[in-house]
Amino acid sequence: MSETDRDLVVALVDAVTAADGVRPLNDDAMLALGRDAARHWVLRDGGEAVGYAQYAPAFGTAQLCVHPGRRRRGLGRTLLAEVLAAGASGVWAFGDLPAARGLAAASGLRPTRGLLIMERPLVPAPAAHAVPAGVTLRPFTDADAPAFLAVNAAAFAHHPEQGAFSASDLAARQAEPWWDPAGLILAEDAAGVVGFHWTKRHDADTGEVYVIGVHPRAHGQGLGTVLLDAGLAYLAASGCTRVILYVEADNPAVRLYERTGFTVAHTDVLYGA
Repeated sequence: MSETDRDLVVALVDAVTAADGVRPLNDDAMLALGRDAARHWVLRDGGEAVGYAQYAPAFGTAQLCVHPGRRRRGLGRTLLAEVLAAGASGVWAFGDLPAARGLAAASGLRPTRGLLIMERPLVPAPAAHAVPAGVTLRPFTDADAPAFLAVNAAAFAHHPEQGAFSASDLAARQAEPWWDPAGLILAEDAAGVVGFHWTKRHDADTGEVYVIGVHPRAHGQGLGTVLLDAGLAYLAASGCTRVILYVEADNPAVRLYERTGFTVAHTDVLYGA
């Protein structure tokens, strides 16, 4: 897309977020506004973007939004038809709002995947579990990038998006204003990096459990819980009073998060045929 189109889409996303309380595009989609790896559709009315859709062939899914003042005019149906015709197997509905459910139902789509957004307070700061013997926790450095990517690939080999996370994806996030190497906590044993907790700061009050990954060779040691504790402690120490996370609805880790005080705030749904 041109720089002008990107600016118009960002303004559209801001307007939709303000109206709905949920951002219509995820981090990958926002970063893809400046890349050629995705396909884009921008509906314009004069100097304003009134609708936008993005199809990511690497993931097989799409995301779309319509300006709050231009809804119920068929723009959503138009964008949905375009991304499905381009090959998208599903479309994300962030927050699963009534309008999105209605559009999906009218188009013959059904829920095929759920993503929970969970949250908990960070005051008082959570207690920490003991680190397994032989394991140390430390911040990420640039030299750790290959080891981090290898652990991520092994931990998320089954995951359609996170498992494909690449060096260029890492570099794109390192260029974001929120990037903080101290907020990417690595677990290391005698054989090298074995796990990580990547945190993200949204604003003065809210942090995120961005990604927790543990290499399969370290499963069964309670390392995921230790990494969760470490990241929550880091966010609390940095001033955050609230933390959120995203997790697949059928992920066994949901039970871990519930035991740690997280509750479901809302649900994102992937609709497909």
